[in-house]
Amino acid sequence: MRFWVVCVGAGVCVLGSAGNAAAQENRSGFYVGLEMGAPFPSAVDSTVTGVSHPTRCDRLLYPASISPPDDAACRDNTPAVMAANTLAPDPGFSSGVTFGYMAGGPRFEVEYLNRYQGDDVQPLGGAESAVVADKNTEWSRDAPLEEWIGDYHAHQVLANVYYDFLSDSSWTPYVGAGVGGSATEVSYYTQVTRKPEAEYLQIEFDPDWPEAAKRAAAGTTSILDAKADGTVFGFQLLAGLDYAWTERTSLGGKARWSRFGDVSDEVTWTQVRGHAPVRADGVTPLDSTLEFGGIGYWAVTFTLKHRF
Repeated sequence: MRFWVVCVGAGVCVLGSAGNAAAQENRSGFYVGLEMGAPFPSAVDSTVTGVSHPTRCDRLLYPASISPPDDAACRDNTPAVMAANTLAPDPGFSSGVTFGYMAGGPRFEVEYLNRYQGDDVQPLGGAESAVVADKNTEWSRDAPLEEWIGDYHAHQVLANVYYDFLSDSSWTPYVGAGVGGSATEVSYYTQVTRKPEAEYLQIEFDPDWPEAAKRAAAGTTSILDAKADGTVFGFQLLAGLDYAWTERTSLGGKARWSRFGDVSDEVTWTQVRGHAPVRADGVTPLDSTLEFGGIGYWAVTFTLKHRF
């Protein structure tokens, strides 16, 4: 009896090994693939850093007969946080192509993915924001202080390594990881408007400054309409399930979690206090650093692979 048990057990092992070997052989070779689906972005931290002089220092608000103040605050050109916020872009759409090689269980792949995310609007905020904290009394209540991000898209190329859990079934689960780069672009817009003249002249400024300059400042807007772009390094974790539709073609689903470095760019304001985008000296361009952190997302995509 023991002899037959051993023989049957050995036969099962041999057949199992043969089946796995056949599956491995059947899953070897180069392949191409397509995928599309929905990416869900993580929250994005936006920061605008630059020189922010008090409004009373702005030379272009003063008539020629009056000289603007020249105190320490007006001469301070130290960059500070002008606006800081956390925004939550809406889900978007992604599509891509892949090229890879199956070597039984291990699989190696290069992928290109085009990803487009939704936009978001949030109140202009941040405890360290010079624009909000230092000039809060100046802003019009009829023009809400907001920050917007949009046109948020990326072209990413990553090299992935997978392990396929092969069996005699038509279903093949897998896990993987990848590294690569992403050319990412995010547009940004904010606008702040000062109170109309009647309200603006009632503000108690300390130190005070000439009424003629206050009248010139009243009702003016400052606008930053810019974008930050750059190629950043990142990594991702992947998992999925393929179904063998035919001997060489499979359909499936893939989940991924990706994370990339911060996107930062030097930008120039569109308008400052109703005039050209210059600092309080009336000459130096008002440049700022626009930075987006927390660039990442998770996504679910449908896949199609064809092996040569």
